Amino acid sequence: MENDSQPLLTVKNLKKYYLIKKSLLEKKYFKAVDNVSFIVNKGEIVGLVGESGSGKSTIGKLILKLIKKDSGKILFKGKDIDYYENKSFRKETSIIFQDPRTSLNPRFKIKEIVEEPLLVMGIKDKNKRLEKVKNALNLAGLDSEKFLNRYPSELSGGQRQRVAIARAIVLNPEFIVADEPTSALDVSIQLQIINLIKDLNKEKNISFLFISHDLNVVGILANRIIVLYRGKIMETGKTENILKNPSHPYTKILIESLPPIDPFHRKKKKIIDIEREDIEGACVFYHRCPIAKDICKKEPPMKKINGKEVYCYFV
Repeated sequence: MENDSQPLLTVKNLKKYYLIKKSLLEKKYFKAVDNVSFIVNKGEIVGLVGESGSGKSTIGKLILKLIKKDSGKILFKGKDIDYYENKSFRKETSIIFQDPRTSLNPRFKIKEIVEEPLLVMGIKDKNKRLEKVKNALNLAGLDSEKFLNRYPSELSGGQRQRVAIARAIVLNPEFIVADEPTSALDVSIQLQIINLIKDLNKEKNISFLFISHDLNVVGILANRIIVLYRGKIMETGKTENILKNPSHPYTKILIESLPPIDPFHRKKKKIIDIEREDIEGACVFYHRCPIAKDICKKEPPMKKINGKEVYCYFV
């Protein structure tokens, strides 16, 4: 029986390294995900934010078993995902990819695209499948009668992403990884997709790991934020606490680099970005940090402060 008090998703000491150099004398690895731990509670939206190459998408793929982890544990509803039957796990989890132009098969009609997960799950009743497809499209904000027999090429970017969301929710999953689902869309369409995700979270109680490089978007959606840099968590806590009272130097740089909402007061701030030599075993942000000291040549611990966890000596 599921324990309602336990997190829906628990990630513990997750690691994923890629070999980038091999010789007789040494091996060198790219640490895509390095000792990452966090939870996602039932009905929660957690934002995972960081620059391109920080490991965000890799974490999403590891959680959904799309790639294999090197070490660590991923628990879904208290059970190690390694011991889940694939069909059962796929029914309860899903993903929304970044670009619907590449994630939707251009040769399939919308009905076939949204129906595909139902066929994989072995639902043989055609009427039942059609009913679920229509329901998913309607929930995603598309008139099912108008869109069932169209092809992706006949749709706008926002409509294609709604189809991708319909496909993600057609099996009524409890958890969805949303991997930059608004970054390929026009600004005017982004807000529609953000509001759709908020509605699905509220009405269907779907939990989301929302991956983005944009703190403005994450700030609108997420209950909690995880700030990632070079595969390491720099800072994590409640959204308001992170945005109004950032503690880690990297989080401060991300926030200071955001454009003001008021277009008449967009005086660009000059961000001082320091470049130092990368040192093995140092804080991963040492080479760019404006407040680094000699102590930072050794990796800092995660400190708990003001309801947050921060990867820094000086907080």
